[in-house]
Amino acid sequence: MSAYGWSARVPVTGSLSRRAAAFLADSLVVFTLAWIVTFVLASAGALRIPDVEVNGEKSQALGLLALVSIVEASLTLTYFTAFEAAWGRTPGKMLVGLRVARVGGERASLFDCFLRNLLRFLWVTPFFPIFLAIDAWSLRTTELDQRLGDLAAGTLVLDARAANL
Repeated sequence: MSAYGWSARVPVTGSLSRRAAAFLADSLVVFTLAWIVTFVLASAGALRIPDVEVNGEKSQALGLLALVSIVEASLTLTYFTAFEAAWGRTPGKMLVGLRVARVGGERASLFDCFLRNLLRFLWVTPFFPIFLAIDAWSLRTTELDQRLGDLAAGTLVLDARAANL
C-alpha cells in the first residue's frame, strides 16, 4: 500500500497535455456560455453595459468585456465545481478520459471541488506567471502530479481510461 492509501498499485494520473486539452475544451464552453448569458441579461434589461473610459474616451465595448469577464468568472467556478462534484469530471475531462478523485481514491466532495477550482483564480492575478510556474512545477514534482488546487483540496486527476474508472 502506498503512502496515499492506494492498494497494489499507484494510480495512473492524467498527463499534462490531456489535462490542458480538457481545460481548453471546458474553457471554450464557459467562454461561450458567458457571452450568451451576458447578451441575454443585457437584452432583457437585467444588465446595463457601462461606459468604460480609456485615454479620455468612453467605450461600451470595454464595458461589455468587463461584464462578460465577471459572468465568466462566476460561471467558471460553478461549472468546474458542479461537474466535478456531481460526476467526478467535466465534459472536457470526459472527452479526454480524466477523472477527479480524493487522494485516497474516493469521490471528491463538493467542498474539495470548490477549493481545487477556487485556487485556479490565482491564474488571473497580476502574478499569474508565478502561479502558473508553481502549478507546472508542482505537477512535475509531486508524486501524484498535483497542482496547487489539488494539493490544497487533497485531490488528484486520474487517467480514467488506464484505471477503468
